[in-house]
Amino acid sequence: MMSIFGFTMFFGIFGGILWANARRWRKLAESYAGAPPAPAALEERNLQSAVLLGLDGVNSLKGIVKIGVYEAGVSLRIMAPFSLFHAPLFIPYVDIQGWATSWYLDARSTELAFRQTPEVKIVMPAEQAEWIRSFAGHKMTLRETSPPDGKAGQGWRALALIHAALSLVLIGWLCVHYVSGLQF
Repeated sequence: MMSIFGFTMFFGIFGGILWANARRWRKLAESYAGAPPAPAALEERNLQSAVLLGLDGVNSLKGIVKIGVYEAGVSLRIMAPFSLFHAPLFIPYVDIQGWATSWYLDARSTELAFRQTPEVKIVMPAEQAEWIRSFAGHKMTLRETSPPDGKAGQGWRALALIHAALSLVLIGWLCVHYVSGLQF
């Protein structure tokens, strides 16, 4: 009896966490859920990464996104087993605008905004966004300027710089105390 209760609690909590983490994706799905149109994708890429921003939070989808490009738009899918509560999306190119941003510390990145769901944005590596744009023609806009409501990722950059500065202060403090403890 106790094991049934334990399993129920485990799966209930696990499902609740997945449900809560999928809310940004579900918000996009309100406008863009659906299978891509026939014929098949012009090209697809598996194991891609993206970050969902908005609704007072962030979701990292590192290496679990499948992207397909079509004549009219782009499809985004989360790969199994992470796809629970993540319906496939199809976003027309004309609904996508992108700006250069500095989310990733080690690579250029692009912030994508969507016409029908402006409160949720996707940040992805710039190379990935440019690959999508290469199939969109003039239907999708990517700009090298900052997004109109500020760059995403500046908080992460500040956090990394503060962490590095505090680490240097600690190392300096330890060195001073170590050297002052030595007797010549």
